[in-house]
Amino acid sequence: MRVIVLAAILLAAAPAVAAAPASHSRHVAPQPQPMVNVTPPSFDAMLSVMDKLFPAQPDPDPARLALARTAVAPMWPDGAYGKMMSSFMGKMFDQAMQLKTSDLNQATGTPSKPISASASDDMSLHDQIVADDPYFDRRTAAVRAVVADEMAKVSAVIDPRMREGLARSMARRFDAQQLTDVNAFFATPSGHALASQYMQLFVDPDTLRSLFQSMPEIMKLMPEMMDRMKAASDQFPSPPKRQHTTKR
Repeated sequence: MRVIVLAAILLAAAPAVAAAPASHSRHVAPQPQPMVNVTPPSFDAMLSVMDKLFPAQPDPDPARLALARTAVAPMWPDGAYGKMMSSFMGKMFDQAMQLKTSDLNQATGTPSKPISASASDDMSLHDQIVADDPYFDRRTAAVRAVVADEMAKVSAVIDPRMREGLARSMARRFDAQQLTDVNAFFATPSGHALASQYMQLFVDPDTLRSLFQSMPEIMKLMPEMMDRMKAASDQFPSPPKRQHTTKR
C-alpha cells in the first residue's frame, strides 16, 4: 500500500521537478544521468505483441455498428481524451503540491522528526520549490498551457480510434433494439449530459478515492488468495527442472 501511495505522489509531483530549475538547495533532488547506448523500443514489435494479446475481433453487424457509432459520439466527443487527462493530471498535481514532509513520511513509513515550533521543517512541496524558484508558479502555468496544447494533439489521434473501438464493442454486446433505446435516451437532455460526462466519472476524485480506500481490505484478502492459488497448483506434479549447460 505504501508503494502505491508513494508512486501516486511521485507521479503527481514529477511535473514540479521538471519545471523547477536546477539548484544547489537541499530541496532539489540530483539530476538523473543521461542514459548511454540505450536502444530505443521497437514500436512495431510492441504492436505485434499487442495484436497477439488483443487479437482483432470479427466485424460486427453493419446495422448495429452504425447504431453504436451514433451512441458513442456523445460519449467520446472530439477533445475528450485531452480534457480528461489535463483535468486529471492538473488536479492531482495541485493536491500533490500541498503535501508536506510529514505527509510524505507517513505515506512511505519514514519516521518523522519532531516538528519545530515554526513548522519550517514541515513545508509543503510547493513552498519548498518556491523557496528555490520564485518563478515556479508562473513557470508551472506556462508549462501547463503547453501540456494542454500538446494533449489536444494527442487527443486528435486517440479520440477517433476510441470511438471506433467503443462502437465495435457496443455493436457486439447490444442488439439493434437496445442500441436504438440507448440513442433515444442520449438524445434527451439528461441522456446527453450523462453521455458527455460518462468517461470523466472514472477519473473523478470521488471515484478514485473510493478505489484507493478499498485497498486495505483487498490486501487482507491477498494471503488467502495466494494460499488457494498455491493449493490449486500443488494438485499437479512440479515441472522438471531444466538442466542448464554452460557454453564454453
